[in-house]
Amino acid sequence: MISFILRRLVALIPVLILVLVIVFSLVRLIPGDPAVTLLGPGATNQQIEALRQQMRLDEPVVMQFLNYVAGLFQGDFGTSLKSGQPVLDQILLRLPATLELSICATVVAILFGIPIGVLSATRPNSLFDHFTRVFSLVGVSMPAFLLALILQLIFATYLGWLPVSGRVSPYIVVPQVTGFAILDGLLAGDWGAAWDAVEHLILPTAVLAAFLAATLGRFVRNTMLEVMTEDYIRTARAKGLTRAQVTLGHGLRNSLLPAVTVVGLKFAEMLGGAILTETIFAWPGIGRFMFEAIKNRDYPVIQGTTLVFSLIFVLTSLFVDLLYGVLDPRVRRRMK
Repeated sequence: MISFILRRLVALIPVLILVLVIVFSLVRLIPGDPAVTLLGPGATNQQIEALRQQMRLDEPVVMQFLNYVAGLFQGDFGTSLKSGQPVLDQILLRLPATLELSICATVVAILFGIPIGVLSATRPNSLFDHFTRVFSLVGVSMPAFLLALILQLIFATYLGWLPVSGRVSPYIVVPQVTGFAILDGLLAGDWGAAWDAVEHLILPTAVLAAFLAATLGRFVRNTMLEVMTEDYIRTARAKGLTRAQVTLGHGLRNSLLPAVTVVGLKFAEMLGGAILTETIFAWPGIGRFMFEAIKNRDYPVIQGTTLVFSLIFVLTSLFVDLLYGVLDPRVRRRMK
């Protein structure tokens, strides 16, 4: 197992290097000059040139890349052109918000998606099965921004049940211990602050969880329909096992292996693809941070956030492979 992990970690190095080269090159193709963006249209040529020299944008692209890579080996992700603060510090400051949102969305999607898929597979072509397939189709097809606007309009504007945006209310002040708003509120003993954080989390969680729940439900349904026709399922029934034991102990257990891949990869995509959701709900996470960086042509921030997203994605892929070994003894034997 240890040798397998080491091999996978070594294999990640060229992947990250390739991602770094591609991102560094594409960022330079973004239209506009960051110096002009920061100074505004009224800046003189002398001011623009002085700022470009200060930000070392006047150096050759190859030299900029080598300096950036040298800084990465020292734990330096660069300095934001907009705020002048270290990029890594700003990423670590916003990472708990994105993690909190992604974890909650993944948990909600699992709690809804897997049971829906199982019930739909055990009742094929029933009314519930038809409803599930329609739900899956709508959940996969509806754009995140449209669902976000609909939920904001209904639950925040018309009904007034939930806040429209933000992570906590402006009057809530809780010491940040973990960076997770709900957990910090509980640790401080402020139940009102914790509940306020939960209320702000509901709508963005629903938007992110809808797509994953629909995908997971359809995936589990199709996989279970195939598994339930296998010979070992008929053998389990012949042994006198109850329907629940056959469905959950044999059918669902073998159907979860492919579903683990879906959940793991979708979770990684949430961390890197929640830009639109975080922007609509004014969620102070990495996605919104990256969106603002793209608007400001903030090269170091774009490169740093993209590198962090890539690292999270490949590490999640490694974790999924290890989880395969835990769930399937055949895979575990190949890892040794």
